[in-house]
Amino acid sequence: MKLRTKIPSFPSDNNWINGPINNEKLAGQKPVLVYFWSVSCPSCGGAYKYISQWKAKYGEFFNLVGIHMPRSKEDLQEQRIVEAIQKGRMKDSIYLDHALVMTKQFQNRIVPSFYLFDKKGLLRHIQSGENGMMMLEKRLLMLINENK
Repeated sequence: MKLRTKIPSFPSDNNWINGPINNEKLAGQKPVLVYFWSVSCPSCGGAYKYISQWKAKYGEFFNLVGIHMPRSKEDLQEQRIVEAIQKGRMKDSIYLDHALVMTKQFQNRIVPSFYLFDKKGLLRHIQSGENGMMMLEKRLLMLINENK
């Protein structure tokens, strides 16, 4: 996915945990952080700890959407995913991308991965892996403060 690309449309099917989200709810309001994770990814939990700290500090100023990207057949077990969500206290909308629909739209290959969109819904930053979370936070703050 290239920078300045418009945010893809989120599916309206029933594969959501914590309620679905759609582009109409996201458009024009706040920056959007989309994060890809997998229940079998040990680094994803560490990365989410940063995100939950940001939600505590800046939560009203950005939207968060999670996409669970399975890496194996075991990752398709919904009970494991639900338990991980409860353990991590993930309260944001999470799409279970078992058919890899969103993964293909984002052209994502790695978990954890982060896609940061501005208020207009344009991609402004991409980051993969758990390193560089401070840089991601700086980019998020830049977009929060843009056009305030």
